[in-house]
Amino acid sequence: MKKDITKGDIVKIIILVIIIVWIICFFIDYFRARQSKMPLFCIQSSVKDYNDGTVESCLGLGYKVYKYDRTSINTTIEFGPFFIKEKTE
Repeated sequence: MKKDITKGDIVKIIILVIIIVWIICFFIDYFRARQSKMPLFCIQSSVKDYNDGTVESCLGLGYKVYKYDRTSINTTIEFGPFFIKEKTE
């Protein structure tokens, strides 16, 4: 009793692989942020200069990372969902 592979099965496998790859990328970047490192998987990155330092930002797949190098902000790295805003003070 051999089961034939249908197009629906192939679509399910592709979607499952995409989700697994996204989860792996998310956790790699999350653990890098916990070690005060910038993420590996950036879609868009930028650096903003301020009077007291700089802020690096990275937009990942569904998350943002901010690395603060400012004297007025005690936080070094912030990891969160894509809709978080940069701390200004």
